[in-house]
Amino acid sequence: MKTLHLDSIYELTPDLLNRLGVKYLFLDVDNTIKKYAEILPSDRTKKFIYTLKSAGIEIVLCSNNFKSRVKPYAQALGCKFVSFAMKPSPYGFIRAMIKTKAKHGCILVAGDQVFNDILAGKLFFVKTLLVKPIDSQNEPSTVTARRRLFSRFEKMIWDNDINF
Repeated sequence: MKTLHLDSIYELTPDLLNRLGVKYLFLDVDNTIKKYAEILPSDRTKKFIYTLKSAGIEIVLCSNNFKSRVKPYAQALGCKFVSFAMKPSPYGFIRAMIKTKAKHGCILVAGDQVFNDILAGKLFFVKTLLVKPIDSQNEPSTVTARRRLFSRFEKMIWDNDINF
């Protein structure tokens, strides 16, 4: 399956997830639903998560960051989480699947990085969604370097015309 793409994670709706057969959203944190400097979720993020959860979508925040950074954010949203996910390894997604008892075909992995998020989802053999980063101006230099290295693959995803 081709990787889906949206300009923003906030364009993801319960209707779209339903059409894709998704019941579980494994969601990246940094620069997908929060800026790097944010400690707690914005009102927009809270509303987004509430809307999806109200529609029966189970959300697991999956981050390569440490528990001390991910846990307070996840608790503020009322979401399960997996920290130190070790993406692009699918190990974190396996942990998320165990936590939720998710069925493999009902999972969507969403994130802003081809190397970490999308590759991990592909290695896990689930649907993937690439979104544009919330704040690419203030990301760590390692992330910027990875984006440059994988820009060709990112362009290929953005060039795919996928009709929802």
